[in-house]
Amino acid sequence: MRDITSEEILKGIVENDHRVMEYIYQKYFRSIKGFIVGNGGSDDDAWDVFQDGIVVVYEQVKNNQLALKNKFHTYFFTVCKYIWLKALRERDKKYYEQIENSREIEQISLHDYKVEIDELIEKEKRIKLYNANFLKLSKECQKLLKLMAEGYSIQEIADSFAYKSVGFAYKKRRICKERLIKLIKQELTQI
Repeated sequence: MRDITSEEILKGIVENDHRVMEYIYQKYFRSIKGFIVGNGGSDDDAWDVFQDGIVVVYEQVKNNQLALKNKFHTYFFTVCKYIWLKALRERDKKYYEQIENSREIEQISLHDYKVEIDELIEKEKRIKLYNANFLKLSKECQKLLKLMAEGYSIQEIADSFAYKSVGFAYKKRRICKERLIKLIKQELTQI
């Protein structure tokens, strides 16, 4: 497989180009996995961090927030390293402090991207939390909330469900939203 430029990689991530995604995996996964497994993680952790790193890059490119200062690999490895260190800090603070004190981690390069990566990681966590609880709702509530999110009017929603009145559609929407909020809050209290 020929080398792909950083620009081609970024474009391929946004367009979900299978060839580019395979290239990224073949070229970079081993080094990311080596870092994570070497610093208290498992193969599954490495895969999760790799996927989260792709999402971070995707979000930054999609929102025109990424100006590569280095080659893609350097940036991507730094993003994945930071994601892992953040997860490790939350999971095992004592082990994280040992790694941090050993100076094996290049804090300078992490600092450049720390704030924007933190924001993207938090956004991704909120999306996962929302989606997981959204799927716990009834099919009717899922469909109703999707239609609302897609911008359908309450009258159009009432018609699509054959509700007798717009008032009932409003009530049903409120019930579905309250149910979703309750599920999310329950999960947050268990964390």
